[in-house]
Amino acid sequence: MTLSALYPPLTAFSAYGAGLQNTAHNLANVLTNNFKAGRVTYSDLPNQAGVQARGPQKSAARGPLVPYEPGLPPLEGQNPAAPAGFVEGSTTDVATEMVNLIITARTYQANTKTVRTTDDMLGQVINLKV
Repeated sequence: MTLSALYPPLTAFSAYGAGLQNTAHNLANVLTNNFKAGRVTYSDLPNQAGVQARGPQKSAARGPLVPYEPGLPPLEGQNPAAPAGFVEGSTTDVATEMVNLIITARTYQANTKTVRTTDDMLGQVINLKV
């Protein structure tokens, strides 16, 4: 066993860390009018060498119409089809973001177990040579 066994879980930590940052950004802006939620996608690296993150890609979907509070400055990129007194809300879906958090937590747990097992196995190999 070599240290290359640690590369896939470490790339997964990095990739899912980027996804976690995106989820946090989306949740922080759930009440921000005209906010477009981002999505991170994951893909395998060649030869089972790990995982990489791509994104975030901003949603092209329109947000729900919410009442506009008088006295606030106008929003850039506002939906011109919105009726008077309404603005486009955030495209962040809290339920989707919570599911993403659960998936990320489980991925971290699984990869942590892989790192611990690799560490234990390397420790056993070192003890055999001593």
